[in-house]
Amino acid sequence: MINAREILTLQFGNYSNYIGTHWWNIQESAFSYDCEGETGEICHDVLYRQGINHNKQITYTPRLLLLDLEGSLKHLPQDGELYGTSLKRSGDLADERFVNQECVKKLKEDLAWKASDVEMIVDPESTKNEFQLDLDKEEVNVYQKDYNLAQIADSWADFLYARYHPRTIHVIKQYNHSKETEIFDTYSSGVQLWQDDHFEEGYCDRIRQYVEECDFLQGFQTICDAFNGFAGLASQCLEHLNDEYGKANLVIPVYSPRNILYENADAFMSDSIRVVNSAFLFHRLAEHASSFIPLSIHDRVWRELGSIRQLPHLNYIPENLYQTSAILASYLDTITLKYRLTNAQSINTMAGFCADLNNYGRKLAAAGLAIPFPMNFDDDLIDCLDKLEEPLFTQLTPNCHIGTNYVVQSVSVRGIPVERLKRPLQQAKEQTHMPAYRCQSVSEMFQFYLQCVNHASLAHVTSVKAALSTRVPFPIEVLDRRLTTSGFINIFKERHLEEKVHSVACLAIAQSSNEIGDMLESLYKEAKRLKISKLIRFKAAGLEEDDYVETLEGLLLFKDNYEDNYEL
Repeated sequence: MINAREILTLQFGNYSNYIGTHWWNIQESAFSYDCEGETGEICHDVLYRQGINHNKQITYTPRLLLLDLEGSLKHLPQDGELYGTSLKRSGDLADERFVNQECVKKLKEDLAWKASDVEMIVDPESTKNEFQLDLDKEEVNVYQKDYNLAQIADSWADFLYARYHPRTIHVIKQYNHSKETEIFDTYSSGVQLWQDDHFEEGYCDRIRQYVEECDFLQGFQTICDAFNGFAGLASQCLEHLNDEYGKANLVIPVYSPRNILYENADAFMSDSIRVVNSAFLFHRLAEHASSFIPLSIHDRVWRELGSIRQLPHLNYIPENLYQTSAILASYLDTITLKYRLTNAQSINTMAGFCADLNNYGRKLAAAGLAIPFPMNFDDDLIDCLDKLEEPLFTQLTPNCHIGTNYVVQSVSVRGIPVERLKRPLQQAKEQTHMPAYRCQSVSEMFQFYLQCVNHASLAHVTSVKAALSTRVPFPIEVLDRRLTTSGFINIFKERHLEEKVHSVACLAIAQSSNEIGDMLESLYKEAKRLKISKLIRFKAAGLEEDDYVETLEGLLLFKDNYEDNYEL
């Protein structure tokens, strides 16, 4: 039996939950239920847990805690839907390969959650959309229908395919969710909420219950809104995790694509609040995270939102939360493959992933993504890389541009069959003259390519056969019509409207280099020019001016880690 090396995932904030929803959907749409087949490449037990509901049905749910504001769930009960009348979702009928059958009898006998114990809290004015209704119908195959979710989804609950454990969702009652203004606005508000004994004890107790279920807990991965009060909550939680458990913690701060104003604040004040929130969060992450990788579809986010990142062969609506969050979720699902593999060695843990990037205290890394991977349907990988003219990937970390010198990087690539690595020797012709022809695997060829295009750099490459699943509710409408159903480029023919792309090859990268120091310096300069005493709402939430001075000094010290004075 394979030790799962469990990870607990934490999500803080509405946009983080958009991203997380797509992430769990992507994973579940790729589940295999062929009991006679071989064990897959990905060990889903790393992020999922097994259980039994009150109907004595085996469930398989994300090992997850998420936080959001009152009114954000719409039709979704706060305790999830495991206690509904139906368990019709293919992802609920757990495969024997995912379930330790020796535990089933004990789970049934010692079932802790009963239907009578669960308070079903639902927004009375919300109704399920067609996609959610179809999920409960045995006769409907949701993968064959178009639901226009980009237009109708105004909550992450609208496109949630996965089912959550009753322990997963934690709603903050003190603040109401709003699409027009940012109500839970400041980092200090999040810190103040955490200091409420009732909140902290309740939330930390849920963490403890998950941790006690694990046999080989390797750490925590956290997605958090970086621009509002959830930044303060997340930083306080990280401090608690370090004090109580001392495990690795990978953090993904995210920025919404919408430039929403904060409550009772104009555009200038809203930008200032976002800068201060970011400064506080980055300072605390430098202290408490093992590594952190900020994500945004904008190239700048401090003072004002910059230009939209252009990803070749993707056509998305920049302010659409449903579509943009799917792009960022695709990055997460791919970059984390390294420590979720079935055959992963002891070094391929989340702690090992972070250690690859955080030497010399360089805990902040930059993200890049290629979705789909720019490979023609009739190309071999060796030819694709040889004639590549555009950058291999698009940067997804704001206020940052990584060069090609002295870069430490962790790369995950998926969906490129080894059969398309190169031609057999008898058919290779010109390929045999290429130095890369000696490469025997996809990961080896990417390793060689990165050595050629980067100077004095180091790359850790992971490759898996499984492509990224793009089945509904993934926003398949963003995919270029010149992609085949398997996600490769065909410049000669457009796909018919009824033909759907079921998966795409993609590449995700996390990089550490000197240029990240420029990102920290730009944040410091923006934060330094602000008079914190004039931002009354921070002071009202308990912020002392000395705390802000300490944060600015901490950012400068953290920036020093990226000076050009080290060796790889």
